[in-house]
Amino acid sequence: MRVNRIQTARQLRHDQTDEERELWRALRGQRFAGFKFRRQHPVGDYILDFYCAAARLAVELDGFQHGLPEGMEHDAAREKFLAGQDIETLRFWNRQWRENREGCLLAIWDAVQRRSGCVRVMENVAAQRFVPPDEKSIKRIL
Repeated sequence: MRVNRIQTARQLRHDQTDEERELWRALRGQRFAGFKFRRQHPVGDYILDFYCAAARLAVELDGFQHGLPEGMEHDAAREKFLAGQDIETLRFWNRQWRENREGCLLAIWDAVQRRSGCVRVMENVAAQRFVPPDEKSIKRIL
């Protein structure tokens, strides 16, 4: 069973959507405010799109199938399981990502910071894909 999940995760990494590929560029290699993310990470019987172990945070990009009754039931069971593992899930529709990337990244940063209780030290700010905004920027966004 475990080998099958690992093979499935590898296949999902290979067959990622355009939205997943774009989000991965922002999260990978500790370029997201210094936090490490994994993609297509197996947890129990589920595979998380993106996972930050330091914050116990899963980030999911959802397509239309998640709005169908079967998808909603599956997601509810998954959410219940992950909550039992103390893993919070942030969900974004693919359309949300396409139309408001900065807003999605800000929501991810807020959740990572809130869940981990810290802001990572960024060794090379120029290499970061996302640098936490200063207070003035946040007020402008809101």
